[in-house]
Amino acid sequence: MIIEIGKKLLNKKCFSKLRYMLTFSAEISNDFITKTARSEIGAGSKILDAGAGHNRFKKYFPDCLYKTQDFKQYGEIDYVCDIINIPVEASSFDVIICTEVFEHIPRPDLALKEFFRILKPNGKLYITAPLNSVIHQAPYHYYGGFSKFWYSRYLNKYGFKEIDIKKKKGFFAFYSYETFRALLFLIKSKKWRHKILIPLTVPLIFILPPLLFGLDKHNLDTYKLDTECTAGYIVKAIKK
Repeated sequence: MIIEIGKKLLNKKCFSKLRYMLTFSAEISNDFITKTARSEIGAGSKILDAGAGHNRFKKYFPDCLYKTQDFKQYGEIDYVCDIINIPVEASSFDVIICTEVFEHIPRPDLALKEFFRILKPNGKLYITAPLNSVIHQAPYHYYGGFSKFWYSRYLNKYGFKEIDIKKKKGFFAFYSYETFRALLFLIKSKKWRHKILIPLTVPLIFILPPLLFGLDKHNLDTYKLDTECTAGYIVKAIKK
């Protein structure tokens, strides 16, 4: 009951900022495709949505030839196949979109190799993927995520250029969501000693995550190269 009340509160306009804090990773990925990629992809482009799932981005590209791939038939999938072996000719697509998929691929480096093969020269690649993710869509979850050095290494290896890698905010944004998750676990606990903490736990959800999220703008986690922590990355690259 408490969880349902919380969901209703978060759907209210006055809590829109808190709602964004708790879904920022998905929001950034969504904006990357529906705004950034959309503005850079011309009408008539042939697009492949790799790991398309339920085709949630298709509606944003009505003026393009939009094809989809996934390893099983979620909905209207054009190519039901392994992402590292897509049954199309080389240089078939102007654009490839691949969002929140790489952690579910046993050999994601080979997916990049396949993307390079089926992209046309100067074709565009748009990727979003997590770092520090918890297990989801089990048993098809193989990695917690990939660092920016991983993308740089393999995109260069397979011949991509103009590689642009941006993080989905920093440590404090990531930690704000993990704090919310921890408080949610306490609320869901069936142990009586946790239930007596609910009057304290519920208000903390509206205090601690926003406080931590607000610290993210100060970039306190970037004073050293090896201290960067993020929920994931958005990546752009072009086929040479």
